[in-house]
Amino acid sequence: MQTPLPEQNESKLILDNLVELTSQREQEMLESSLLSTLVEVMHVDKVELFACRWVNSAPYIRRRLEAISSAGKPIITETTTDGWLPPPIFLYDLLNMLDRDDGIHRIPTGMCMPMRCMGSIISLVVIHTSSETKINRAMLKAMARIHENFLRLLFEADRDMLTALHNRRKFDLRFYNLMSSLQRPQTTQHPHILALLDVDLFKRVNDQFGHMVGDEVLLIMAQLMQQSFREDDGLFRYGGEEFALLLQASDILQAELALERFRHSVERHPFPQVRELTISIGYTQVNPALLPGQLIEQADRALYYAKAHGRNQVQCFEKLVAMGELESIRMDGQVDYF
Repeated sequence: MQTPLPEQNESKLILDNLVELTSQREQEMLESSLLSTLVEVMHVDKVELFACRWVNSAPYIRRRLEAISSAGKPIITETTTDGWLPPPIFLYDLLNMLDRDDGIHRIPTGMCMPMRCMGSIISLVVIHTSSETKINRAMLKAMARIHENFLRLLFEADRDMLTALHNRRKFDLRFYNLMSSLQRPQTTQHPHILALLDVDLFKRVNDQFGHMVGDEVLLIMAQLMQQSFREDDGLFRYGGEEFALLLQASDILQAELALERFRHSVERHPFPQVRELTISIGYTQVNPALLPGQLIEQADRALYYAKAHGRNQVQCFEKLVAMGELESIRMDGQVDYF
């Protein structure tokens, strides 16, 4: 039996990694697979991925993933404790070259490659190497383009095309993953909040001003959500004029205050033509002892109560149950009556 040539081994490694890369269906897994592939194929010891965002036209970056070479598969670590920071000057200049360049750039720690989706730089891949000759630039560019193509497909599958918020499919996946994670024992566990919000009297907007104005209202609503909540908070268009939020907070009071601030920001915002609009919000604490459908029903009941009792308010399911205004859902899925 013939021993495979080095070139054959290298080709098999590249093809195997491409198969793994293109099998991913979620952005986080796609990024992890990309970093693992780069460590193996580029023969480097360390690769990092920095997420990018813009606030008032100024770039900020946050390290999100790190891949380290090992005897077997590369070790992938999520750097969840890293915060958003202004980039160092050499990366700041790079982030402002979007329209002029799409290449690979030499930086003090190695090589940097911007990753794009829908016309914007969404992340930076930093390959730590002391020698540029170790990097196959043509292969690196090809890997980047494959990643970007699949990322665009995932973006289109996971996003609402009108508002660019995550869609119902992504909500279901994110919510079920959250519920699974809460089943695992942890030393500390911050409360999570599921909130449903609805634009008050939205049918009247469509009837009076037309659906184009209605679409503009929904787009502005999504932008206000993105301005009011953190990057890591789950923001979703749940359907029609209804939106969903998955919030992690240090305590329930903090979450309620955040929802109240958002309600006030909508109430004060001058919507084109419509001028004034309000929203109603119902929320519940995510209890891992309940089923996802039960938690959605609890938030929906609180939302319905808010709309039936004057609109333009935030209501908590647990508080309404404690006051005897709503029925609670038992752990077995049955209803307790008060």
